[in-house]
Amino acid sequence: MTLRIGISARLLHAPPPGLGLPLKRLQYLESNMAHWIMNYGVVALMIPFIDKRTPTLRKRPPTADLVENLDGLVLQGGVDISPETYGAKPWKTETDADPIRDEYELDLLRGFIGAGKPVLGICRGAQLLNVYFGGTLVQDIPTQWPGAIKHQDTQNYDRLVHEVHFVPGSLLSDIYGYEPQHVTSIHHQCVDEVGRGLVIEARSPIDRVPEAIRHTSYPFVMGVQWHPEFHLNGQDAASPALDSGPLMMAFLKAAARRAGRMRRLSDGVARVRERAGALGGR
Repeated sequence: MTLRIGISARLLHAPPPGLGLPLKRLQYLESNMAHWIMNYGVVALMIPFIDKRTPTLRKRPPTADLVENLDGLVLQGGVDISPETYGAKPWKTETDADPIRDEYELDLLRGFIGAGKPVLGICRGAQLLNVYFGGTLVQDIPTQWPGAIKHQDTQNYDRLVHEVHFVPGSLLSDIYGYEPQHVTSIHHQCVDEVGRGLVIEARSPIDRVPEAIRHTSYPFVMGVQWHPEFHLNGQDAASPALDSGPLMMAFLKAAARRAGRMRRLSDGVARVRERAGALGGR
C-alpha cells in the first residue's frame, strides 16, 4: 500500500489584494516540499487547518482520524513561533510570529507523536519540535548569539549556505557519515534550551548554533534547521549542498516500518475476531 505523508499547512492570514481573495485566510503547500516527498513514490497530502474558534464550525476537526490514515508528518518552515507558546517574552515589540499556526501544528504533533508515527520538522518545524518537548528558542541569532555567522540573508534567501557538522553517534552521521556538509540557511532563530528527550544531531561548526535535533525515545522524530526540499539532487542553485535524498529515505523507511507493524497487528486482530465468530456460531 502506498505511503501517505501529511504535511502541515503554511498560513497566510492577510493575503495581498492582488491574489483576489481579500480578507480571506489562505493555507498553502510550497511546491518544492511536495516534489521532495512525492519524488519517492509516496502520496503527499496537506493537512488543512480548521480554526476551532470559527462560529460556524459544526464539529471539531477529526485529528485522530487524520493521524490514523496518514503514515507520517512533515512540518513545513515559515514564520517565527510565538514566544508566548513557550512562555517567553518577545525579543522586540513587533515580531513576525503566528500563535494560531503554533496551536494547529502542536495539535498535529500530539496526534502523530502519540501514535508513534515518524515526524520530520523543517526549519520552523524543528524549532516547534523543541518547543513541543518543553524546550526554548533563541529568538534572534544576530543579537542573542555572540559570534554567530550569518544564518539568514533576505537578498540571497536559499542561496545562502554554510557548513554543518554531524555529531558523532547521531542518526544523521549514520545517514551521511562524518564529512562536513553544506546546507541552506534561512533562519534567524534556533534551539536554545533543548527539550526533554531531545539530543542535538548537528551544529554549525564556527558558531556552534544547533542545526538538527532528534528525540531518543521514538524511532524517528527529527528536526533539521536547513531546507532539504530546496536541494533535491544535492545541488543548490548557487553551490553544492547536502543531498536531501538519504534524509527523506530514512524518514520514509521509518514510516514503512511503522505502517507494516500496524497492518500486521490489524490483520492479526481480524483473524482472532474471525475465529471467535466461528467458535461463537457453533
